[in-house]
Amino acid sequence: MSTQPKVAIVGTGYVGLTCAIGFAQFGHRVIGYDIMPGRIEQLNRGVPPYHEEGLNEALAMQLELGRLRFVEHLADAVQDADFIVIAVGTPSRDDGSCDLSALDEVTTALLRIGLRYPTIVLRSTVPPGTTARLARRFEGIAQVVFAPEFLREGNALGDFGNPDRIVVGTDSPHEDNGYLTLLSHLGKPTLVTTATNAELVKCFSNAFLAMKISFANEVANVCDAFDNTDALHVLRGIGLDKRIGEAFLLPGIGFGGPCFEKDVKSLINVAAQIDATSGQLLNATMRVNELQPRRIVDKLAQEIGELNGTRIGVWGLTFKAGTNDTRDSLAIRIVEDLMARGAEVIAYDPKVLKLDSHQGCEMAASALEAAEADALLVLTEWPHFTTIDADAIASRLKRGVIIDGRNLLDPRVIADAGMQYRGVGRRAHPRADETKTGAFAAAS
Repeated sequence: MSTQPKVAIVGTGYVGLTCAIGFAQFGHRVIGYDIMPGRIEQLNRGVPPYHEEGLNEALAMQLELGRLRFVEHLADAVQDADFIVIAVGTPSRDDGSCDLSALDEVTTALLRIGLRYPTIVLRSTVPPGTTARLARRFEGIAQVVFAPEFLREGNALGDFGNPDRIVVGTDSPHEDNGYLTLLSHLGKPTLVTTATNAELVKCFSNAFLAMKISFANEVANVCDAFDNTDALHVLRGIGLDKRIGEAFLLPGIGFGGPCFEKDVKSLINVAAQIDATSGQLLNATMRVNELQPRRIVDKLAQEIGELNGTRIGVWGLTFKAGTNDTRDSLAIRIVEDLMARGAEVIAYDPKVLKLDSHQGCEMAASALEAAEADALLVLTEWPHFTTIDADAIASRLKRGVIIDGRNLLDPRVIADAGMQYRGVGRRAHPRADETKTGAFAAAS
């Protein structure tokens, strides 16, 4: 019999599948479970439910090695498990609070199964007090700890194997914390604290990063009002101060995706329950972020005028590069704003083939096809976009305007091709003596 611990993973979404593959790569025996039988069948064939570089290969390898498999019944997954990792979704409700219904359903189902005092590891992001509530339900049945994940979508497997730190929250510090033995070989800084502290570490870590993005956008929006300024230079000068740091000081369309916005809203909801004056900085962070996508469309309107009846090309629909995830994507919100102002939209994203919920958005087969428009918006930082010839873009854009919501392209290269460049906190104009060619010349 193998001496390796058995790890059951409940939930095979972004966090759960990363944990399943990651623990298998560490050499542990892993069994994954999900409520969707179709997903289980696909996973056992080596087909993950989302895109990430190297994910297919990593999944296939662990299946082939026999360290990882997936089952359709919860009892089969958790039977004799040493660790039960819960990684189910905790989405936002309309009031910003976390919807814990999936977690409660899993908890009820586990209580019906005869557990042999495993360690239940909660990895879903939850509001403070949730782990303590679960621990009371499992008293005498299982140890419950909260071990937040700090995974960047698009680089999740790399982050799992090389985390900045390991945080474990437990209200039973006298018990042997066996979960740390699964990660001890990583040799990373470790904090063992109360469950509530650990829950707050997770939520406020994301809130701080979100705040840095909103701060960067505030800086860039001020830079927009002055000639001969570049927000990237200003922010680099700020970030070189070691007390501040350069990470996440990047202006753009704002923060989107399934984590930052959800966690900030959850903390705002928690703060509102404490007293009316709490959460001011959190609220300001969200206000800046909610305005930023509209600012991108406003920049376009400043350059080309009335948007009604125009055809606008869009590069990128996912909330960030390296994934096919469009959940809470600000790029999608910008597309919606464009269509609400009467524009036709033709979009290209290398990992999004169609938008079922946005019938008015035409999907292009290539980036250059999407540039067959009046103007172009860059909304996701796919590296491929930087390799596209500027003259080829200029020959297609009727009005020669690019709004770069990610500051991805080289402003001077775009301007030298005869196009107007507007980034977030920086801009570049064509020189007066430049010769315009193609469709842009015809429209000038």
